[in-house]
Amino acid sequence: MNVGPIIKYYRTKKGWTQAELANKICSISHLSKIETNMYAANEETLALLLNKLELTLENERERMAGTGSKLQEFILSIFSLDHEQADQLYEELIQEQDYLASSDFVNLYHLYLYRYYCWKELEEEELRIHTMIQRIKTTFTNVEANIFTFFQAMTLVQQRNNEEAQKFFYDFLANPLPIGKYWLGEAYFQLANTHSKLNQPEAAFIYGRKSFDLFEEEANWKRQIHAQMILGINYMRLRLFSEAETLYKKLLRNTRLFFRDTYHPYVLVNYGVCLMHQKKYAEARGEIEKALKVLPSQTKKYTIALFCWIEIGWKAGLTNTEWNEKLKELHLLSLDLEDKLFFHFSVFYEKKQFSQQDAMEYAIKWLYPYLIKMKHYEKAEVIVKEITDYYSEQDDLIMTRHYYDEWRKLIDREKIYNENDL
Repeated sequence: MNVGPIIKYYRTKKGWTQAELANKICSISHLSKIETNMYAANEETLALLLNKLELTLENERERMAGTGSKLQEFILSIFSLDHEQADQLYEELIQEQDYLASSDFVNLYHLYLYRYYCWKELEEEELRIHTMIQRIKTTFTNVEANIFTFFQAMTLVQQRNNEEAQKFFYDFLANPLPIGKYWLGEAYFQLANTHSKLNQPEAAFIYGRKSFDLFEEEANWKRQIHAQMILGINYMRLRLFSEAETLYKKLLRNTRLFFRDTYHPYVLVNYGVCLMHQKKYAEARGEIEKALKVLPSQTKKYTIALFCWIEIGWKAGLTNTEWNEKLKELHLLSLDLEDKLFFHFSVFYEKKQFSQQDAMEYAIKWLYPYLIKMKHYEKAEVIVKEITDYYSEQDDLIMTRHYYDEWRKLIDREKIYNENDL
């Protein structure tokens, strides 16, 4: 524990000059060096300085240890997605910011604030603290530098820069520092998440399994559910439908009991998609309808569920009046979303009802390029296969070959990851 900055903190809090504190104890220059950690004072000098400030070294060590524990609780509450506790601890830490700025935890304090602001999507505060971190990062220990690497990766995930985020997570995991199971579990989870978004199911499954085991060990319930949902999605992509269905049934039970208003509707949607892939259309539609009844309309989650319902109806050949009404609803909802995925699909399905040629022309010009641009690779595979089949039926060998090659690229990219890191 570096006592010098703490002495300076209490001295300035009392409004004393260095001369007033140093009087009859040591020289002013000596005190200045102690306060800036340029000189390690002997125990007798420290005791005299602290005594004059009405402090004891033992009490300060206890306070410092308590502050360190509070910081640890703060970051663990963020890892556990415990908003209430994180907010409470944040307010307590802010009240101690002057003391923290004088403590050994000053760098961790700023790093954890940065993660908190990113998590809460408080952009102004995030930018301010990031600027501060750029100024102090040359003072980071190896552990603090590795933590910053981790937080940079998390920020890249929020920005949907999944490939770049993976590089930072791999760098984080390559650093053999004692970082703790919460950190490892979250790193594995985010690697599973990014590989899943990039439609790389094997890598996503491996990291998802690793993260689940650690979350289970630490009783991190919310993240356990998130990891299981990623496992379920990638079971489906690997066409392991029996395993996916077994997993979703457990998730449905547990989320209905403990997370009925939060995670349960999303599990219903994923389970419905799993049933759709097995051509159990009536059951699939029923699960999606349960979700639609409880999800707030005008939200993206509701729009996702609605899109799944429409997709099931199309595959089942149930394009009746109700289906068309919901397609119009999807189109209207899509107009308010920044991501134009559902807008393009609503137009595509509308055209597909009346003209295969119009639908394919729209897919070629708008839908497929958008899916590639936004890295919706799983959906891109489905659409490019339809385009390939369309040109094949037209006996256009050149375009058939072109889009077949596009399809092959998407299939091959599922394997584009470093197997040595798994």
